[in-house]
Amino acid sequence: MKIATLNIDWFKKSKALKRIIQEEINKQDLDFLIVNENILTFGFDTTYFEYHSKSIPTNQIFQHLDYGIYLKGETPVRTSIYSKHQSIQEIKTIDNYTSIGHKFAIDGKEIAVYGTIIGTWGIKYQDEIAKIELENFKNDIKNILIENENVLIIGDFNTSFFDIEKRQLPTIKSRTELINFTDNFNIHRATEQIQNCIDHIFISDNLNKISKIKTSTFLENNILKDDPHKGIILELFF
Repeated sequence: MKIATLNIDWFKKSKALKRIIQEEINKQDLDFLIVNENILTFGFDTTYFEYHSKSIPTNQIFQHLDYGIYLKGETPVRTSIYSKHQSIQEIKTIDNYTSIGHKFAIDGKEIAVYGTIIGTWGIKYQDEIAKIELENFKNDIKNILIENENVLIIGDFNTSFFDIEKRQLPTIKSRTELINFTDNFNIHRATEQIQNCIDHIFISDNLNKISKIKTSTFLENNILKDDPHKGIILELFF
């Protein structure tokens, strides 16, 4: 099973870059792609099922930004799941503008996929917004783990796990918070060794036990022109 995540920065950059992103995604032959800072018109393969967090309003100021003006009429979606597999159940999240969850049946296994952003404004508004998003993340995952042993936790965490890189949300100590939380719940930080990257894929303890994993990257920082984001891939071999 092949899973990827990517922050596309609302496709605000050139049309040429948009084509490159679409072409590179298609090359990967993914089971799941989680896209952060997405727009509703984005598509890379019409055969995939699409599941989106609640669209951000474009007719008013929403969390300090007029998205209608900012994205020139595009409909913003913070987190999307694109899947070869049809969802068998939606998973309720605390903040459905930011996070999304669905359950899928794959090769006799039920797998919950949870996508989110922690720190939707990056280093801005950490106490006001990012702290709440981090707490929502923790509570969502705790709730999901009660009923699901196979869980993929994916998205833009605005956090690198290398101290030297200084890539985290410092006001809320996101690196320490995420490490402590995942350790407490035996969640494996599968992509933490990828350097200069704040997008990640975590897996639950049972998924880690029943599979071998391989990580890689695509669409590096220099192509996306959005350092320190890059495309992250996790392959699970059962």
